[in-house]
Amino acid sequence: MKVVFLSILFTFSIAFLSNSKDSLFVKGLDEMLEENYDAAQNIFHNDVLKSPSFSSYYNLGVASGGLEEWSKAKWAFESALKYKPLNGDAQFNAEFVTQKLSPKYNWTHPYPWFERVVLGFGANLWLFAVIISSVFLAILVYRVTSNPDAKSTLNKWCLRLLGPALVLFLISFYGIYATNKHYTQKRFAIVKDDRTPFFISPNGVEASDNVDPGSRLKIIKFFKNDTWVQVKSDRNELLWAKSDDLYTY
Repeated sequence: MKVVFLSILFTFSIAFLSNSKDSLFVKGLDEMLEENYDAAQNIFHNDVLKSPSFSSYYNLGVASGGLEEWSKAKWAFESALKYKPLNGDAQFNAEFVTQKLSPKYNWTHPYPWFERVVLGFGANLWLFAVIISSVFLAILVYRVTSNPDAKSTLNKWCLRLLGPALVLFLISFYGIYATNKHYTQKRFAIVKDDRTPFFISPNGVEASDNVDPGSRLKIIKFFKNDTWVQVKSDRNELLWAKSDDLYTY
């Protein structure tokens, strides 16, 4: 199964080679050609810090999977889904590594279907839609307010189109807002290993319950210059952990 997993990942990774001008990215792929997964992992980790993208996170997952570092692979694949939430390969591999971490854990997509659709269009398309809808809306308003013949057929059609144009503008504006917020906000966390300690409060009493290593934690807030982070477990427990003990995205 591991061989099949890596073969699928590696084939998918090579597809990005011709489109990438990132020297770190290309160097990482060269290391994977030699099956130097440790070197490739370091390179792709630096790449996501320098220029985070779907392909850089995805290939970080490839390298981490090759080293059987499943927690880091899960974080990398789910971080890739942040950029392309509809990508089937990243979903498949995120589920695969989750099963490696916890065979009984049922993986679900980090984002609800509506959010996936909104994010799937991308910020550029939403920006284009805002520009077009705002121009169209301005033309309709100008036509309706400036034409003295309010009963003309053209004016009637302009009045009918005002509502749909306004709705399209509002949806497009929401799309831009949602995508910008999505890329700048950290919402989820993955435990680095099953020994990661959790606390009732920052620097407080350690929690007695362990967190499933295959689970995805929802970030509530950061504290003390991001040194501590409060998370909600899949059992709706509010816990604190040191940021360095978690992979966040």
